[in-house]
Amino acid sequence: MELKSREMKKTVYYSILISFCFLAVGCQDYLEREPLDFLSEESYFNQPADLELFVNKFYNSFSANSDIGPRSLYTKDRNSDDLIGPWDEDNLLKGYKLVPATSGWGVGDWRFSDIRESNYFIKTVEDRIASGSLDENHSDVQHYSGENYFFRAWFYFNKLQAYGDFPIITEVLPDDSEILIEASRRSPRNEVARFILDDLEKAISLLQDGRSKNRISKSTAQLLASRVALFEGTWLKYHQGTPRVPGGPNWPGTNMHPNFSFKAGSLQDEVDFFLDKAMQYSKIVADTYNLSNDYKEMFVSNNLGNNEEVLLYKSYGIQSVLGHGATHFLQRTGAGVGYTRSLVESFLMKNGLPIYADASNYQGDNLLSNVVMDRDIRLQESLLSENDVRKENPDDSKEFFSYPDLIGGSGWQAVTSGYQLEKWMSTNPAEAVSSSSGTTENPIFRVAEAYLNYIEASYERNGSIDAVALGYWQKLRDRAEVDNDIQKTIANTDLTKERDLAVYSAGEFVSPTLYNIRRERRNEFIAEGMRLADMYRWRAFDTMENYIVEGFNLWAEYYEKYGEELREGDNVSYSSENGGSTYLQPFRKSSSNRAYNGYTFPQTHYLSAIPLDQFTLTNSTADDGVLYQNPGWSKTAAVPAE
Repeated sequence: MELKSREMKKTVYYSILISFCFLAVGCQDYLEREPLDFLSEESYFNQPADLELFVNKFYNSFSANSDIGPRSLYTKDRNSDDLIGPWDEDNLLKGYKLVPATSGWGVGDWRFSDIRESNYFIKTVEDRIASGSLDENHSDVQHYSGENYFFRAWFYFNKLQAYGDFPIITEVLPDDSEILIEASRRSPRNEVARFILDDLEKAISLLQDGRSKNRISKSTAQLLASRVALFEGTWLKYHQGTPRVPGGPNWPGTNMHPNFSFKAGSLQDEVDFFLDKAMQYSKIVADTYNLSNDYKEMFVSNNLGNNEEVLLYKSYGIQSVLGHGATHFLQRTGAGVGYTRSLVESFLMKNGLPIYADASNYQGDNLLSNVVMDRDIRLQESLLSENDVRKENPDDSKEFFSYPDLIGGSGWQAVTSGYQLEKWMSTNPAEAVSSSSGTTENPIFRVAEAYLNYIEASYERNGSIDAVALGYWQKLRDRAEVDNDIQKTIANTDLTKERDLAVYSAGEFVSPTLYNIRRERRNEFIAEGMRLADMYRWRAFDTMENYIVEGFNLWAEYYEKYGEELREGDNVSYSSENGGSTYLQPFRKSSSNRAYNGYTFPQTHYLSAIPLDQFTLTNSTADDGVLYQNPGWSKTAAVPAE
């Protein structure tokens, strides 16, 4: 549905659409059968409003829209090394993530339903234009067609990130087993990425800017193109020499594609192709729009429509769109999530120095107020510390934060790490009345990403920071109130003292310059759901072995200072279970916790397993089938990765 809610037209078409989406379609579920119900509805797709109605439903595919529950805005990074949720994460553990048995709802994302509907849109619009029912030059016909191409690219990008190689399907396929099975052949991942960019270039040629920021625009498509290109370029670079790159040793697609070669020539040429595209599209966006002057306001605003940095956002609490519970839970308790020590320590001092550097003036972490003192404003505005305003009451009185809530909500709503989120939390008490009363708007695409995409792509491409990248970087630093002398930061960076796993790619140190580019990205997108994809494409989890996740410095001062309040909420002795550390280690509260001995990341997890039912449906359980499994995963049993 459209992000800024409107009452959907109650048409027969829409009823057919919804019923068909949930209809069991027999043994060919793996490619979703041709939407025959739609094809009989000749009265639709004859005016631009019908096209708008069709693409509206695709807006629910953004992660912030797929779950409008109480924690959906700010917990998407729980599956990485940035946030700690109330439970450990399968993807960071060895031996617990299994091959899915089926690809049904909620089990995996191998389903083709959205892609099928996008293809149906394209075919039907082409037919209507050919018959004269639609005017291909009408601005609305072009714009909604552009939205559809954007969303097909978005759906395919999600598949690319999850599975790598993937079938490219551009037609509404007939209900013919032989044709459907043949269409299941996976294309090499770089060709999938090129297909996505082709779709985005079509979208860019059709979309308009200047419409509501609740709808896709030309600039949004350009930003996504830069994201896709950067993702694939860096994936190919850092995963080369593994079976996760086409043509690499033991690549499972070798038998299916015996004559495979990169379209650009060599692997390095292919990497450069994607990095060039990332630079091209990110620069267009970065040169068109300015950053917001107020970082915090973007995440607690009730009106993002006039915010130049925000290209696309979702609104809540209007007509049929429910509100969210971000402020409700964050204002009351720790909301069942918390930042990691690794994330918090990655932020620079305002003087541009890492916290361990000589003359950094870091005050230590015995108190949270010391942690944020003279630090990057993004940390100050995203982490609650002593005397921060937690709630502004109607009588003009204020309630202040004093210490982390390690107990709240019978435990599951407590702050897991002691580093309690302020980002996404409004101080308005009306926003906290219930788990569906939140109406602060959610930025989905914003211009800062274009700055960061260009900085990283240009450095990866050329091995240096050009003048354009330096200018973008300095603007980000200026907003963060951090000294914009980038070289001073780089010169004072000691990778061996950084707690961030992104100092590595493929188990080897990257350059201090590249690490600081990654640091900037991590700090800009704190709690926005970007971290896991970045760590995967950088191949930065290779060194995650027996990795103990830590939170704040609990036992240095807080434990004694706040007595029973904290004692009741914690049962870990730092001298025993914590191995002598004074930092809270949430997963070591019980020896039965799966992550008690730390996270160990299997490299197999960089790609998801294809569900087992797909091999049966395509007759691919034997080695000569059209479908191959991702490296390290079984195609005959629901078992963990090798």
